[in-house]
Amino acid sequence: MTHRFAVIDVETTGLNPAVDRVVEIACVAIDDDRIVDRWQSFIDPKVPIPARATAIHGITDDDVAGAPTLPDALRQLHPLVRGRTLAAHNAGFDLRFLAALRPTHAICTMRLARHLVPQAPNFKNQTLRAYLDVDRFVDGAIAHRALGDALVTAHVLLALRRRTLHAATWRDALEAARVA
Repeated sequence: MTHRFAVIDVETTGLNPAVDRVVEIACVAIDDDRIVDRWQSFIDPKVPIPARATAIHGITDDDVAGAPTLPDALRQLHPLVRGRTLAAHNAGFDLRFLAALRPTHAICTMRLARHLVPQAPNFKNQTLRAYLDVDRFVDGAIAHRALGDALVTAHVLLALRRRTLHAATWRDALEAARVA
């Protein structure tokens, strides 16, 4: 059975999807045990990016000037996610901002890690990056940028899969990581 994932990440103007907006989105496509594609786009949020958000991700109003709107970017992204299980680290956050994707299947890699490596120091993406020793695969991936975080999450997902020797255990873990 082929496992196909679309690992997504967003950077935003804040934490509340009712008032805040996406400023960057990325996706890393996985087929079984390899990355087969990646995509990234800045998003014009049509509002100024607050300084507190820029301080986290480094994205400025100049970066997003002339970028596609979120609906336009999602149209570009759709072919890459079609037929794949959506995956994200702390998926509830990303999926609240990407409600228009309406995924049939989605998993949270934070939940997956809690299920498969409960002994990890914590379940932050960057901690799992070090704990699962995926740095050699994501050299140069910048934390708090959509593509960098999506690449780290993709390699965390692949590392967790490699550590899971039994198909039944993997299926159980994916079910435990499912996002409603």
